[in-house]
Amino acid sequence: MSDNFEELIGDIGDELDLTLYADAAELAEEVTVQILAAIEKGLKLKSQFHLVLTGGTLGVQISEALVNEFNADLDAFKGLHIWWSDERFVPSDSVERNAFPFHKTVTNKNVLIHEGLASDLAAHIDDAVADYALALENVDIDLNILGLGPDGHVASLFPGVADIDDIRSIFAITDSPKPPAARISFTMKTINSAAEVWIVAAGESKADAVTKVIEGDLSIPASYVRGNSHTRLIVDTEAFFSE
Repeated sequence: MSDNFEELIGDIGDELDLTLYADAAELAEEVTVQILAAIEKGLKLKSQFHLVLTGGTLGVQISEALVNEFNADLDAFKGLHIWWSDERFVPSDSVERNAFPFHKTVTNKNVLIHEGLASDLAAHIDDAVADYALALENVDIDLNILGLGPDGHVASLFPGVADIDDIRSIFAITDSPKPPAARISFTMKTINSAAEVWIVAAGESKADAVTKVIEGDLSIPASYVRGNSHTRLIVDTEAFFSE
């Protein structure tokens, strides 16, 4: 798709595939198309497909586009499960929830949504952790979409705070460097348990983190991300080219 200024850069260190798009809009559109193709292929091969989504600007754009596609064919997507790699421990009606784009918008009953408990539905954040960890037991994640923070965080794994070697599946953070302070999150172990992980990033503010991921700089959590079978870094030109 060179006409759309998409350029497949190729393998980085034989472990990471880099894909470049012209801008955030094109990235979100193309990634949505590719997610839908992965879902279709996965559901043909087996009866279930487990997709993990993310928050942030790109994550919301992709989520909203997916909801539109899910609702466009109410007979499709049987066996599709939706999860989130982290969730803000705030009230269930808060727009800060990563799952907010799915609230009261998905009319396709075939799509099964698994959302971390909100602060008005759990007595304590540890209850939300336990609930999500239990729900994830024996789940094989097919595709995990991760946003990338300017500081190199993924999910709610922040530099200097996250325990990369945490053997749990889900953990709580109550002093997040980025508000809101209270969140539940996948550990790196759970992130990397997915068959495929795609890291998406757009904008000049992400350029430093993107460079560190490409260089394998282990000072940021994102550099530890490796899916079981395939790992991608999908960026726009502003996130890739910087002075």
